[in-house]
Amino acid sequence: MKPKRIFTLLLILALGSQIIFQQSCKKKEDQTEPVFLTVTLPGSVLQNESYYSLNYQERSIEMDFSQAVDTSTIKGNLSFTDKDGALDSMYKTISSGRKVIIAFQPGFQLHDGWKYLIVINTGLKSTSGVTLQSATTIEVRTTAKKLILDNDTTSRNSIICISDIHMGDPRALALGYCWFSKNAAALESLLNVALTSPQVKQLVILGDLFDEWVTPYRISPFDSLAGINNSRDYLLAIANAPANISVINKLKAIASSGTTQLIYVPGNHDMLLTQEVLQEIIPGVIWQGDSTGLGHYSPLNEIVMEHGHRYDFFNCPQPLINPGHILPPGYFVSRLDAQGLMEQGSQNYKEAKSGTSQVEFITAWTVAIEYLKIHYSLNVAADSTNIRMGGIDNHSMPFSFNGVRDMFAANIENVWPSTQIRNAVPVSMPVLMAIIDGSIDLSLSASYEYMQPLAPTRYKIVVFGHTHNPMLKVYPAGKQYTGIYANTGSWVNAELSSKPVRTFVVIKPGEWTGSALDVVSVFQYNLDSGSGNSNPDFIPVLISEESIDR
Repeated sequence: MKPKRIFTLLLILALGSQIIFQQSCKKKEDQTEPVFLTVTLPGSVLQNESYYSLNYQERSIEMDFSQAVDTSTIKGNLSFTDKDGALDSMYKTISSGRKVIIAFQPGFQLHDGWKYLIVINTGLKSTSGVTLQSATTIEVRTTAKKLILDNDTTSRNSIICISDIHMGDPRALALGYCWFSKNAAALESLLNVALTSPQVKQLVILGDLFDEWVTPYRISPFDSLAGINNSRDYLLAIANAPANISVINKLKAIASSGTTQLIYVPGNHDMLLTQEVLQEIIPGVIWQGDSTGLGHYSPLNEIVMEHGHRYDFFNCPQPLINPGHILPPGYFVSRLDAQGLMEQGSQNYKEAKSGTSQVEFITAWTVAIEYLKIHYSLNVAADSTNIRMGGIDNHSMPFSFNGVRDMFAANIENVWPSTQIRNAVPVSMPVLMAIIDGSIDLSLSASYEYMQPLAPTRYKIVVFGHTHNPMLKVYPAGKQYTGIYANTGSWVNAELSSKPVRTFVVIKPGEWTGSALDVVSVFQYNLDSGSGNSNPDFIPVLISEESIDR
């Protein structure tokens, strides 16, 4: 082919391509989606992709439109409502450019823990005539009040949930292996709030107020020289320890107040506690035990709370391994941990969990024991019968660590389905799940047992303790959530935990507040260092908050 013809052909191809490209661009321009007006709330937080969270003390709500708003189109096309209807007389609108502000009248105050709706119709337009694609409803939820407010006349509508205090007996305090020794003043302050606040209707302790587990393995739990001959003596010794007596006295005052109910659900570290002994220590307390060493409490139909060890393979009662005994493998791991804490102190201490991501009991047990031996530089004769029992849980003879391992390894996995039946587990769970989730945060167990379709009774709000990990999660994640899981955290000494301590959960049920929402909050109780007071008091600091439709 001649060069001239080649050039002509290339020119034709280039021109053709340009024409096709231009037509394609024109076609795309013709197919461009129309522009619609959009709106956001820049001063609020969009939570779970579904609603904006706003402090209930705010005096206005700011909206930001994507274009300047024609002010003449606002009236009749924007409304602010709650469950009782329109609130037209309670606010005025102020607009400038893209901003439209709902400004509240002097006599109006947002309710706390409340749902409000901003409804915007398509009649609202921008100055260029652009409208919303369709009528839009923006949901706004206000935060709940803190528990400590001066001159608060709120009716009693709140539940405080705490757990994992881990008070020890005088030996634990004297020998340095007690988990709870530095937060007594803070806890006493919070208990005083529960006693005096006009908001608090119930204080629920979700287990492990008393600690019968954290005893060095070379020290006998029961010891006549210490005046402890049985579990009752042990628990009374804890209650009467000088470091704990002020806390117990506050709990007695709450239980006898006639205004705030005190409810107790047993945990794993006090699974040998009985209703009779607890009521001897704290007259008037309401016991919520069910199966031996376990309990749960449901203050309202869609709320349930318990310690959480029912779903922990290593720490739930094990009544089928050795008839007449219920202490699980986690008890013996705690004894080794206490030995290390007594010998080495709490410096650089981090909580050791008894479970691992491995499925087999032998592997998980070995990992836990070996970790503690290395962590504390302990010289442990694993075959020596050096774990003194003294009669606790009807174990009079000492154990060796290898003996404990072999006792449980013989059939703990095989009897797991039957163990769950004895422990009244709502939905049977696999061994692997009970090992993994029991050593993390129990959020999977909470949803699996109480929120998913197979659960015999479904709840909207589930509260556990046990993990020492304060948290809030919605289930399932995202805007379509149907439940909230909360964990209370712990009150152990700060150096003994990698998570925040002095934490608690507050529930404000809509059935009690009159709101369309149930509100769940997690707080940490800290000294008010910014008050300037030479003797600062403790104040609740909000960690996170979630709410759910009633």
